[in-house]
Amino acid sequence: MGNSRQIHVTDTNIWIDLEKGSIVHLMFRLPISLVAPDVIVAELRKPDGNALIDMGLQMMELSGSQVAEVARLRQEYKKPGTADLFALALAKTRGFVLLTGDKYLRAAARGEGTPVHGTLWVLDQLVTQQAAPAHELAVALNKMMKKGSRLPRFECEKRLSLWTTRR
Repeated sequence: MGNSRQIHVTDTNIWIDLEKGSIVHLMFRLPISLVAPDVIVAELRKPDGNALIDMGLQMMELSGSQVAEVARLRQEYKKPGTADLFALALAKTRGFVLLTGDKYLRAAARGEGTPVHGTLWVLDQLVTQQAAPAHELAVALNKMMKKGSRLPRFECEKRLSLWTTRR
């Protein structure tokens, strides 16, 4: 990773949200480097982890000390899944940003002082970076909401109102 693009570690949830909105491919238009722990890639079915690797997601294996950090996090934070704690441990120990749509994992990241963003941040970045038209992202956000993504309704409605008026 010899480029200067900021590195973002993804969990399972962020990919599931993007899949629900049919916009997984747009994630790779952002000027960031995307990585995921091998355990996250292995558990992804829809979207398929190997397909994400083919698109540009970089898989990382955690070191022994990073796995020990996962064990410590597991004791501290009961709600996030263990695989997702691998993403937090990787982000925390390497100074990367965590991308997750899971509110419990976001809370754990904040508790650990790790920068964290969610699905709506990704959508905002896609608009800001002009990686996709805002009205298309409004359609994607509507799909995510209809398919059960747990996004804050008020924040979604603000974006939908703004993005559906843009052409």
